[in-house]
Amino acid sequence: MLAHLNKLLLITQYLAEKPTLENLANFLSLHHCPSGEVSRVYFAKITNPTSLIIEAAGGFKATECQPGKFIPIEADRPSGRCVLENKIIFEENNPEYYLKYPSLKDEPIAHLWLTQVSIPINSHYMMQFGRYTKYQEGDHLFYQNLQSLFQIYFTRLGKVSIGIGDLSGKPLTDRQSEILKRMQDGMTNEKIALAIGYSASLVKKESMLIFSKLGISGRKELNPNKQSGTNTN
Repeated sequence: MLAHLNKLLLITQYLAEKPTLENLANFLSLHHCPSGEVSRVYFAKITNPTSLIIEAAGGFKATECQPGKFIPIEADRPSGRCVLENKIIFEENNPEYYLKYPSLKDEPIAHLWLTQVSIPINSHYMMQFGRYTKYQEGDHLFYQNLQSLFQIYFTRLGKVSIGIGDLSGKPLTDRQSEILKRMQDGMTNEKIALAIGYSASLVKKESMLIFSKLGISGRKELNPNKQSGTNTN
């Protein structure tokens, strides 16, 4: 556990310097793993309910993972699972991994990681570590603490939520219009999720986008006159 505590201290001290996201990704690649080995790391933004876009990466070849690369949000990818389920996903590189995530079979890995951690940061960002070492005792608590540190860091960066100016006035998708109507009927996110067949975390993310598009801060400001046009994205 001492190695975990030392790494948490080192990362906390570095975050206090307010590094750029690119510098943070490179730093974590070299210094985050309690074993002392290098790792691969990327930060991705949730651009819409179906895709992520890489914003910064460290420890990868340029052809493997670089800013601007899109990743689909789907349950048969660890990155997608962490977003959809809103929880940290731990995986080991073994034959069961590709049975669980069949869409990754045709994506070659130049240097095989042994363990992988996908972390949701907030409603609009996630990150993933690929490690070349096995899991150790204390790793789960270590990454829970890292998640909290990154949430604070993203708050300071102003990346906690999509700004009103980014989406205000843009049309709602068909799914967002359906969720909006159910919110106006007083349904909770959990009840909406059951009704439309999606996870509550996805409904929550969609509701954040709806509020931004409508130029409001939350459910209290909803009314039938606020609904914008729809499209079929």
